[in-house]
Amino acid sequence: MKSMKLTIAAALAFSTLGLVGCGTDPTETIAGSNIDASVVSNKITGSVQEWKVNVSAQTAEAGEVIFAMANFGSIQHEFLVTKTSYDPGKIPIGTNNRFDEEDKGLTVVDEIPEWAVNESKVLKINLEAGTYELLCNIEGHYANGMHTTFTVVPSDESSTESTTDSTVPEAEAVSNDITGSVQEWAVGVSAHEAKAGDVKFTMENQGTIPHEFIIVKTDFEPGKIPLGADNRFDEEGEGVFVPGEISEWNPGTTGTVTLKLDPGKYQLLCNIAGHYANGMFAQLTVS
Repeated sequence: MKSMKLTIAAALAFSTLGLVGCGTDPTETIAGSNIDASVVSNKITGSVQEWKVNVSAQTAEAGEVIFAMANFGSIQHEFLVTKTSYDPGKIPIGTNNRFDEEDKGLTVVDEIPEWAVNESKVLKINLEAGTYELLCNIEGHYANGMHTTFTVVPSDESSTESTTDSTVPEAEAVSNDITGSVQEWAVGVSAHEAKAGDVKFTMENQGTIPHEFIIVKTDFEPGKIPLGADNRFDEEGEGVFVPGEISEWNPGTTGTVTLKLDPGKYQLLCNIAGHYANGMFAQLTVS
């Protein structure tokens, strides 16, 4: 993933993990299309921009919900998770063109404070069942349409989705045939050691947005590759070597790559803007 497309016609809305260079903007899988109202997910990706809030799902189960939000606007925005009895877009606005965040008809449960353009942030929050608005309350932004409805339903104990679970097999000691998964915001693999030579990676995207899987030979500590202003690292920069990758692929599908790896330390990661910073990396040692 050599470049990040920040053109987002309507803009998703996302994408972070803190979340989102490579090829296509992950939010384009949502932007400009109708969200299936039947989708229930506790891993939400999205974006804010003038003048809208877009999210990958508008329903979650009670419990931990993860919002990975990108600012694809031209100015700073904020992201408030607001439980309210008001109809969408109808929270009363004061003379300062904002609403009172201590209004008796609402509760601001948590927020991502104002953040910079083209950056992503992640908010992990426990939500009770109820009706919410996801919005920006900077002066004039809510009135101009920066809000969307979000519903939290009682938890279904039989639900198969989890914000943390994955189907990555138990880690082997050493393997040159590695399986695993990527999701917001983790990379899981079946082995963290391999022998020099051909190494095959078979990775499932268990997330809610496209991800990529890059093999990086580096002496930087895990998670410590320096990031640029675009919230990703330079794949041709000093101290890193990328022998290969699985380019961005869609949720619910599997990608594979086989590479000839020399001895050394590697990081297996996603370098979409914000994803590495949000924890999408794992270690691999080749001997």
